[in-house]
Amino acid sequence: MSLFEKNTTPDQYQDGDQYQDQEQNHSHHSNNNDNDNDDKKDFFSHKENYLEDSTSSEFDMVGLEANDTILHNKMKLINDAIDEIGFTPYHLKLFFLNGMGYCTDCMLTYLESSVRTFINYQFGYKFPVSNECYAGGMILGALVWGFGADLIGRRLAFNLSLLLSAIFTIMTGMMGNMASYCLFVLLSSFAAGGNLVLDTCVFLEYLPHKNQWLLTFFAFFWGIGQTIAVALAYAFLPNNSCESADYCPSHINRGWRYVFYTNGSIVLAMAILRLTVVRLKETPKFLVANNRDAEAVRVLHEIADKYNRKCSLTLEQLLQCGEIESNDDYRKHFSLGGTLSLMFQHLKILFATKQSAWSTSLLFFSWACLGIAYPLYSAFLPEYLATRGANISADTTGGVYRDLVISNVSSVGGPIIAGLLLYFLPVLGRRGVLFIGGVTTMALLFGYTAVRTRAQNVGLTSAVYCALYIYYGVMYAYTPEVMPSAARATGNCLCLFFTRIATAMVPIIAWYSDTSSAVPIWICGALVGVIGIVALALPFEPSKQRVV
Repeated sequence: MSLFEKNTTPDQYQDGDQYQDQEQNHSHHSNNNDNDNDDKKDFFSHKENYLEDSTSSEFDMVGLEANDTILHNKMKLINDAIDEIGFTPYHLKLFFLNGMGYCTDCMLTYLESSVRTFINYQFGYKFPVSNECYAGGMILGALVWGFGADLIGRRLAFNLSLLLSAIFTIMTGMMGNMASYCLFVLLSSFAAGGNLVLDTCVFLEYLPHKNQWLLTFFAFFWGIGQTIAVALAYAFLPNNSCESADYCPSHINRGWRYVFYTNGSIVLAMAILRLTVVRLKETPKFLVANNRDAEAVRVLHEIADKYNRKCSLTLEQLLQCGEIESNDDYRKHFSLGGTLSLMFQHLKILFATKQSAWSTSLLFFSWACLGIAYPLYSAFLPEYLATRGANISADTTGGVYRDLVISNVSSVGGPIIAGLLLYFLPVLGRRGVLFIGGVTTMALLFGYTAVRTRAQNVGLTSAVYCALYIYYGVMYAYTPEVMPSAARATGNCLCLFFTRIATAMVPIIAWYSDTSSAVPIWICGALVGVIGIVALALPFEPSKQRVV
């Protein structure tokens, strides 16, 4: 008995009959193509010696599927087809285009924080109200885009999120008072809030299993984004900003506007590339999880035909499995009640089995701890060191930003190290690399209490960024990998919800806490160390199991 009331209509499998006639030609054409690339060992082919048969269902994450045998059988067929097609130029384009979402997220984070002091000078504020608006926008954006993506699909968010974010970011630079400035900060962060939710989902749901380790490299774009943001702040703020709140009219404080205009223009260029380089179609795993089998087969055959690859999947194979019962097409339940029922069902899927419930709970905990630890460290460290008489900062604003550029460039190394560890030492798995990143960051954070010189500060900051991004890179990849396709965006957005709720509390904690104490620094290090150890208790290992 299905969870949902069946409302089958003649067009339930829209274009299905027509596609059954066409797909035989697709399959015949694909089967006669000589795919020389299948036998080549290139950089994108992961050497997983323990995985002798990558198309065997025993390697699928069956513990995620809520005992829906039909969905499990369909996901096996889809995984087999994706693995059969292999890595194509289409995947390479998606890699860079989805990476732009990571880049934008970090650009906007550092953009708001880099100009906040000068905004407060001009508009006469001390409390970081704009930071709270930014955090609120990111929280709302993650929830709206995330829940929506599991209902109506990934395509809309992929096409619109960067475009809207770019427009609102440019408009933020035009604002003349704190209220309007905060409004557009909220709107731009709301628009960008779906990037981290959807970017990994879209790429993952097209990706062959042996190439899933590439997800870790997305954090590479995050490092690029924060480096761009800090570099632009270094270029515009020192010579175009007020020195204090005593005298700060707009005409001598235009640096923050230039920073918004430039960052917004860069994001706009990336949004245009998203719309023109790839005309994204819904991912096959989303389509199958929503009883849209004909569309899923069509998408896979179009990719196979375009890049001269083999694809043996037929619509009949999927239809013979039956109709899944744990989820359904949103268009059949287009009402408030139907929408809420589907959303509630997506939440239930995340806790459908003991394994999935344990996995989801540990992920929520880890993301919440991460949301407190790193921002709290950033907020407390400079003032703590200053109370110890440490001469750790440059004498000029330009020098401060120069040091930040150096530190942020170092963060790019974290995802590269993580990816290389996964590629050359597959025995570590995702959980092992998470452990390494967490405990290494903990040790470096503990060492910060001994910093006394500018060189030590820059060096240790660079090391912390690099180590932390080992953890970040794998965690952002691991999270969607262990979420089922029917609720992947929902689970992803809830993880970001917990980390951003925790982050939103940090300015309040920093505002009212004693910055002369070393306790917050020790807490930050301990939290990162704990979640590194918690990673070893996670029940799923995507390097040995295919996502479903």
